[in-house]
Amino acid sequence: MVKFDGIRMQELVSIQDPDKDGGITLVFQDNRFLHIRIKDGKLETTSVPE
Repeated sequence: MVKFDGIRMQELVSIQDPDKDGGITLVFQDNRFLHIRIKDGKLETTSVPE
């Protein structure tokens, strides 16, 4: 789970509405984002910055 070390223990600032792919975006302090969506029945995440 090293991928999520950048957002561990960070304060959640907002949750953005679903995008065109149906995913949601969690916005944390320090402009860190976590995009979450379901693709082919599996949970897919993208963390910015990684």
